[in-house]
Amino acid sequence: MGYVYNHLATLICGVFAAILTLLWPLFVDYAAVLDAAFLYSVPIMWFLTAVCFVAQRSTDYMHGTHPVTTTSKKSKKGKKVIYTSDGQIAG
Repeated sequence: MGYVYNHLATLICGVFAAILTLLWPLFVDYAAVLDAAFLYSVPIMWFLTAVCFVAQRSTDYMHGTHPVTTTSKKSKKGKKVIYTSDGQIAG
């Protein structure tokens, strides 16, 4: 599965976006150019975090590696029957 269910990119982007969001009020009065830089970088990072999350969820779903929840239905099918090339059931 990987670290944090393969959401490592999402986690890193989210942490960086949160740090930028927390630093923005500290630097708002420091320089006008920093305010402009934060104005376009913070929303972009939060959008990138959301895109990483959705892309990883989609990849996990398409490859069947999404974590199993407790509410999912269990398959009640029996053992799979395997036939040999001559039509006999493999033992």
